[in-house]
Amino acid sequence: MTKIGSRVRQLSPLVILLSGLPGTGKSTLARKLARKYRLEHISTDSVRKRIFRDIRQDSFGRGSYSSKQRNVVYDTINYVLYTLLKNGVGCVLDGTFYKDHMRSKVKRICERFNAKYQLIIVTCPESLIIKRFEEREKRKRRTLSDADSKVYEKLKELFEPTSLPHIEVDMVTDHNKIIERIGNAISEGNNK
Repeated sequence: MTKIGSRVRQLSPLVILLSGLPGTGKSTLARKLARKYRLEHISTDSVRKRIFRDIRQDSFGRGSYSSKQRNVVYDTINYVLYTLLKNGVGCVLDGTFYKDHMRSKVKRICERFNAKYQLIIVTCPESLIIKRFEEREKRKRRTLSDADSKVYEKLKELFEPTSLPHIEVDMVTDHNKIIERIGNAISEGNNK
């Protein structure tokens, strides 16, 4: 184990993939996990904003949410993951990853580098998600995510269940208990 900046380089790096609908609390959980395990935090929202700076919020299927742009974002995330793992650096991936082939691709990259892999499906009651979007809209609060209730509804239709080993967490549960449960799953290595 060697140190790279503030991150720890490991022979068998850890990758935590957080998959779930917009507004479920993936980014909040990702930040906590990245701090706890000293991992890089890579989010689809951040990548989207960096690549498509001039494209603003738009309806689903257009702008930065077009099929072509979504593919560019996920291809970029996979490239970053590949590069990090090649250098022995683990990460938390934070995004919808709404298709099972997207999650499987991450798992295959992890296997190539003998990385520990933990898939977590993040959920939250729909009423709370809609309330979050409404509050964000009222306050005109700027966040990395451009998702709103329309994007949520469209992705809800497209979101595929996973065939991969995973754990599911509901973000209304105490966050300390969620972190503990994830830690137990990582220790048991049930997703390798």
